[in-house]
Amino acid sequence: MEAVLCFTELAGLFLSLTGYVCCLVALFIPHWLAFSSGILINENYRLGLWQTCVVQDVGFSVCQEYQTPLHLPIQVRLGRILVCLSVLIGALGFMASTPALTCVKCMDNTERNVRKMLHILGGLLFSVSGTLTFFTVSYFAYDTLIKFWDHTIPKDIPRWEFGDAMYAGWVGGFLLLSGGCVLIFSQFQVSQEAELKWP
Repeated sequence: MEAVLCFTELAGLFLSLTGYVCCLVALFIPHWLAFSSGILINENYRLGLWQTCVVQDVGFSVCQEYQTPLHLPIQVRLGRILVCLSVLIGALGFMASTPALTCVKCMDNTERNVRKMLHILGGLLFSVSGTLTFFTVSYFAYDTLIKFWDHTIPKDIPRWEFGDAMYAGWVGGFLLLSGGCVLIFSQFQVSQEAELKWP
C-alpha cells in the first residue's frame, strides 16, 4: 500500500510542479495579448503583465517596462496581484507537502496524522493557487473577447488576441488544481483503507 501511496503522492506533486512552472512562465513572459497593426506587416505588438514589446519578423524585439501601475488597465493590475499571489501560495504548497512524502523519511510512521494533514494542506494550497491563475487568465480572456467583438469599433481597426502566456496560464492552473486534488484524494483513500482494515 505504501508503494501505491508514494506513487500517487509523487504524481500529484509532479502535476503541481509542472503547473507551477507554467504559471511562472505566464507571469514573466510578455505575451499575454498580441496584435498586428496591419500597417507594418513585419511588426507585431505583445503585452505582458510587466512590459510591452514590439517584435519584428527578423527576431528583433524592443521591450519597455510599465513606468507606473496607476495608468494600467484593471485586468493587468488584477493579473499582477492574483498571479503573484498564486505563485506564492504554490510555493507554500511545496513547502507543506514535500517533507510529508511517504518516500521521504523526514517523519516517522508514528507521525502519520501529521503527514496526512500536511498533504491535505499542500493539496488545498495547490488547488487555491491553480484556481487563482485559472480565474485570472479567464478574466483576461473574457475582457479580450468583449473588446474583440465590440460592434462600436470599426472592423478595420486591429484588436488584441490571445498570447502564449494565457495558454500557459490555463494549463498551469489546470495542472495545479489537478495535482492538489490528487494529493487530497490520496490521503482520503488511505483513511478509507485503514478503516476497512481496523477490526
